[in-house]
Amino acid sequence: MKILAYIITFALTVFIASSCKDTPKPIPDSRKSDYALYDANGGFHRLSTYNNKKAIVLWVQGNGCPIVRNALTDFHSIAETYTQKEFQFFMINSNIQDDRAEILNESKEFNFEVPVLVDNAQLVADHLNITTTAEAIVLHPTTRKILFRGPINNRLDYESQKETSSATYLKDALDAILNKKKIESFAEITRGCTVTRLSEQPTNKASTYSEDIAPILVKNCVQCHRANGIAPWAMEDYQTITGWSGMIKEVLLSKRMPPWKADPTINEFQNSFELSDSNARKIISWIDAGMPPGNGKDTLQTLTFNDAKWQKGPPDKIIRLQKENIPASKAISYRYQTFDMELSQDTWLKGVEIKPGNPKALHHIVLTNKATNTKSPITKRLQHPYTDNYIALGGGASQVTFFPKNTGVFLEKGTQLTVQIHYTPTGKEDSDETKIGFYYHQRPPDTQFYALSPSNLDFTIPPNTSNVCISASDTISKAIYIHYVVPHMHYRGKAIKMTVVEPNGTRNEIISVPDFNFNWQWLYKLKEPVYAPKGSVILVEGVYDNTVQNPLNPDASKELHFGIQSTDEMLIGFFNYTLAE
Repeated sequence: MKILAYIITFALTVFIASSCKDTPKPIPDSRKSDYALYDANGGFHRLSTYNNKKAIVLWVQGNGCPIVRNALTDFHSIAETYTQKEFQFFMINSNIQDDRAEILNESKEFNFEVPVLVDNAQLVADHLNITTTAEAIVLHPTTRKILFRGPINNRLDYESQKETSSATYLKDALDAILNKKKIESFAEITRGCTVTRLSEQPTNKASTYSEDIAPILVKNCVQCHRANGIAPWAMEDYQTITGWSGMIKEVLLSKRMPPWKADPTINEFQNSFELSDSNARKIISWIDAGMPPGNGKDTLQTLTFNDAKWQKGPPDKIIRLQKENIPASKAISYRYQTFDMELSQDTWLKGVEIKPGNPKALHHIVLTNKATNTKSPITKRLQHPYTDNYIALGGGASQVTFFPKNTGVFLEKGTQLTVQIHYTPTGKEDSDETKIGFYYHQRPPDTQFYALSPSNLDFTIPPNTSNVCISASDTISKAIYIHYVVPHMHYRGKAIKMTVVEPNGTRNEIISVPDFNFNWQWLYKLKEPVYAPKGSVILVEGVYDNTVQNPLNPDASKELHFGIQSTDEMLIGFFNYTLAE
């Protein structure tokens, strides 16, 4: 028995040890110089997600540059060889004259084999001093310090070229990194096309806080960074901004802030607070220039907020939810509350405002009418509770959802509604008493406002896997207009998009969120509704990263399936629609 016990103990020890080896440990990364850019195909790349590579290689591309086009074969050969040796390769285009669509056309015409990062606002060019195309820049994977910069080789020169190269600068540098040797210094100058720099333009005037920077902050940041807002600190005045300037620069370069995640080239949204790269550049350039204050008034000091005030005026009905106590840490199970709307007659709902009592702890609320969870006018499948029949979704910041003009949500006499509440701990024991304001139509609207949510409830995401693709879809039996969308995943979610696939195969993208982050769940309100003809498929496509390279991942060793807890996974494409016929 003792021998058997020893064998079992030894086997368990080996099993546990081997299991630990299966899951790599997170790599220490300062997140400094953590550049983030879209690529020409609409993908999103934050360089810290590649910190498990030997190095990150950027090769400066420019449309129409003959030396870049001629050197593509050399670059692709090195990229193919050294990608297998755990190097990460990108092209980067910092030309102010090349936009994403034009770069995509160039990449298709010349068969680019690696993604092209689009930097035409020169956020990265300024920091890496990019001045010439065809230059290779090798970055350390965790510090992003430059380890090497120069030409790939010496095969090309202006208006001349050799059959073969006699010097292989980039290859030599990568071999030195592989062999943990010092990269030899060299004085070879890259032959390429000049990258015109925005900083050298004659119209480039110096920005000041009062005239240029404060208005941007008011428009894009203050809704969260204010007293009693969901952000950890408030943008109150010039002194505060200068004190936080280092962090502001860091999160702008990495595109962690502001947290509007929709790809700006796909549709426009009523409630967007997306910060353009040109305005991000303006803020960073202002910081680098010493943060001149300017002569105008400090706009941030003039702002006032009345959190007790309802944004659309006094509601017709106010429901105060029961108090919820919130622990200081650890996962919190979803909370549910049901309440009677006390409707003595059938009523049409015009809009809802969810006013969190504790915006820092309230992650989101789903408001649903379970009585309508029986059938859909556009699908034949069973409805999903808390998703297909939702009325409104609210986040930590006060959320107002008014339905499009002349539309409404129907509530029968005697209706009871249910809320599903998700809290996140704040580091201290806390509580929340959220209020919900309901606004009614005085007479029935012209059009009913519906909700549907294609979902995938049966999937597996293996441990320690990245770029796992999962889809969900619904085929609709009537033509509709899609007005609002909420793409939804959990902590392993990396990217998600929603698309209308018409019966003839035409694909019309509704939204793409290539940098999905579970902490930011927005109701995206389309400026113009998207038409989906009868027979269309509403397709939801999600990409998941269940590795330690995902900084939000609570446990990369866990096999994942559908579940309502944040540590499980979901793929849901919430959307609101009206019938088009």
